[in-house]
Amino acid sequence: TAMVKTRTAEERSLLEQAGPQVMDELNVREIVAFDADSDVVDFKLQANMPILGPKYGMELHSIIEALAHADAQEVAAKLDAGESVELEGYELEPEEILVSSNEREGFSVSTDAGYTVAIATEITPELRLEGQARELVHRIQNMRRSAEFDIADRIVTYYQGDDNLSEVVRAHADYIQQETLSDELLDTAAPAGAHVEDQHFDGIQATIGLVRKT
Repeated sequence: TAMVKTRTAEERSLLEQAGPQVMDELNVREIVAFDADSDVVDFKLQANMPILGPKYGMELHSIIEALAHADAQEVAAKLDAGESVELEGYELEPEEILVSSNEREGFSVSTDAGYTVAIATEITPELRLEGQARELVHRIQNMRRSAEFDIADRIVTYYQGDDNLSEVVRAHADYIQQETLSDELLDTAAPAGAHVEDQHFDGIQATIGLVRKT
């Protein structure tokens, strides 16, 4: 899943329209729009001591206390826009507050120019198999080109490997056959004359053989 925060409602609408293309390009199953960075990032506010210390002296403790109880997401947004922040009667400039952020567990996050994108990093067994099936298809397609098959040639695909490979093929046989134009997927050694290559990906070791159907 990819979570996206856009800058405007109009951009959010465009994201929804382009959703299928974005999912295909990013190889994700779902696009979800969200409103607040705090959904995927934890913010922390700190006083910029070298600036605030000389400026406020003994009052610095009150500012530190105010920062600890402030809405970190709201303050961070204002500072990012170059605005000052009023806390407990103190008007603080952007350079007087230090903002740090940490990705929430389960997300990889990137923020730039008002946009935030978060990718869910949990890989379920189902997603793992789907990803491995996509990579297997990629390898077979490259083998078709190496064998100089025509783009419309139907083939028979032979494969040998570990239990993980067999599980991938069982779970996504229809997809693999459709994408590679394979009329059959046979768990056995390829016959003489087949185009054969050893493939290694995502912990899978496989021997793949392709035969063009006449």
